[in-house]
Amino acid sequence: MELEIKAKKLIEDGKFNEAIDLVKDVEQNAETLMIQGRAYYELLEFEKSIEFYNKVIELDENSAKAYNNRGNSKASLEQYEEAIVDYNKAIELNPEYSEAYFNRGLVYYNMKKILAAIADYNKAIELDPENFMAYNNRGNARNYLRDYDEALLDFDKSLEINSHHNTYFNRGVTKECLNDFENAIEDYNKSLELKNDDVQVLSKRAFAQYKLENYESAEKDYAKVLELSSDSVEALVSLGLVKHKLDKDEDALGLYTKAIELKEDYADAYINRSIAAAKLGNYIMAENDLEKMFTFDIFRNDYLSTYNEIREILSEKNDEAAIVFLARLNEMSTRIKSQYVLEK
Repeated sequence: MELEIKAKKLIEDGKFNEAIDLVKDVEQNAETLMIQGRAYYELLEFEKSIEFYNKVIELDENSAKAYNNRGNSKASLEQYEEAIVDYNKAIELNPEYSEAYFNRGLVYYNMKKILAAIADYNKAIELDPENFMAYNNRGNARNYLRDYDEALLDFDKSLEINSHHNTYFNRGVTKECLNDFENAIEDYNKSLELKNDDVQVLSKRAFAQYKLENYESAEKDYAKVLELSSDSVEALVSLGLVKHKLDKDEDALGLYTKAIELKEDYADAYINRSIAAAKLGNYIMAENDLEKMFTFDIFRNDYLSTYNEIREILSEKNDEAAIVFLARLNEMSTRIKSQYVLEK
């Protein structure tokens, strides 16, 4: 018993390999097997963890915890249907097992069975009203259903119990869905106070700043995202858009070009580079990028809005090259209109 207690403490301290080494050579029982299954799970060796939970179940077929934990390992391998079977068994053995309802709800959410997920989160909360992550996850499910007001109530309740960085982020996303960008930024700020340099949160805050036309702030956030994740084509294009708004089109063009180097078929990079190139008078690049757009599956309105923005840029120029390109642009615009008419 003392050995098992020591091994569990090692797992709590994140010393997973040490926990395994401590119990692997002793006479095995359900408890030592469970410890090894948990340790391998934490080491992300999910198939190995399943092997140990199988052994636990062979020794004790009524172990609700073993079924629940095996379900977690299967869920991590995206074996969702098999995970559901294990959670069902855990709940059958222990109908008051809040954690099993919670975990099954998460799998249902990943399977896009949102109403089933909400039902399980409801039960998890009923059994454990202090489970802040159940409120958080139910908020995400309600957000998925665009039930934003109820989602906000769940996030508020979750934060009453535990001020978790991820819940602030999720509440910010919901506020953003309601076009409440200023309050969304407040939540993103709180999330970043609790977890610095989170790329996902920085990206969302940058977008909210962009929507509020706070371009300098958006520029700083996207630049930080690229410091942390230099190969993010989405961040490269987003920062390019901000640079364009700040009349830094040379910088924007370079960012779009880098995005294309990383992902040759990234349509948004070509769309926006064509605009930046036109503004800089590089009409050959602008036309080549517009031609490239024909090879992608792009919405008609994206083509036409791009053409219209370039037309506006060209209307402010008086040089002969701009006049010639404008004529070419009109030909291409007619072509895309005709193409979509034929497709209909």
